[in-house]
Parts: sequence; C-alpha cells; structure tokens
Amino acid sequence: MPDSDYYIRKLEATDSVQNFKTGNPSFLPLKTFLQKQAKQFQQSSIAQTYVAVMNDKTIIGFVALTCSEIDLQNGYELTDCSHANHYEFLPAVKIARLAVDSRYRNFSVGSTLVGYAIALIRDKIAENVGCRFVVTDAKTEEVDFYLKQGFIVLDSEGNQSTEHTLMFLDLAHLK
Repeated sequence: MPDSDYYIRKLEATDSVQNFKTGNPSFLPLKTFLQKQAKQFQQSSIAQTYVAVMNDKTIIGFVALTCSEIDLQNGYELTDCSHANHYEFLPAVKIARLAVDSRYRNFSVGSTLVGYAIALIRDKIAENVGCRFVVTDAKTEEVDFYLKQGFIVLDSEGNQSTEHTLMFLDLAHLK
C-alpha cells in the first residue's frame, strides 16, 4: 500500500467508524474510543482526533490529541531555559489514543500518524500557545514503537512500576 493511497485529516461527524478492526483484544478500548467517544470528545473540545483515510473513505488509523502537562521529576533538565526547571509541571500535548486498523499494519500508518501529530503540535500549537513536549502513556508492547519515533522513557522510579510507561518527546530538539 503506497503512502499516496491515504491521507490524514480531522475526524468528521459523517465518518463511518464501525468497520475499524483492532485485531488484538488488548486494543479493544481503542476501537471503542473511535466508535463511541471520539466524535463527542471532539465536539466537547476534550480531544481532537485525526484519521488516516483511504481514497474510498475507509479509516485505517487514528490519533487523538489532548492538552496535557508533564512532571519531569528531575529526570530531564531543560538546559536552554533553566528557570523552567523550577516548575513542577511543564506544558505538553498528549497522544491520548493511537491505533491502526489490523488490516493495514506494517505499512507505517502508525509512524505517519505520529509524525503528523508531532508536526501539528510543533508548527501550530507550540508556536501559538507555548508547548514544549509531546507525551504519551505507552502500553508495554508499544514502548519500542515510540522509541523509534524519538520518544524518551521518563526516568523515574514511579514510571518504572506503572502499567503504562510515560514517554515524552522534547520539541526543542526538532527545530
């Protein structure tokens, strides 16, 4: 499947999401989010969902973004803005949900969605409101995927003992 066979845009009220398949039962909450919550979250400004759409309008993946913050817990230092290190929380946008339809895995759709999200956050959000980080709570089996996208595991004792691993990307390193 060449990259040109799909494009990314914001989820629309008229999009059909019922045929999205996650395959693995552990991904069922992601399917449920897309089918039952994403449009309402979008209307209520809780999260914005962007979809990878085939030319025939089939949704093959999605990423949901929401405002967030990160407590670096002294596990990462901002060398370019030392005064910010005094704050407990720093501004971030969270990749709250990310999924690719099981029939379209191994075509880099997930990587493309993450790249799209990072570019959107860097070029539109961070430039207009101030946002230093992209964060996500990665499932254990997805940590390697996010590492390949440039994310870092927050090095803290509390993060080592959680079900989902807090990972972050410093946008300042992308400029």
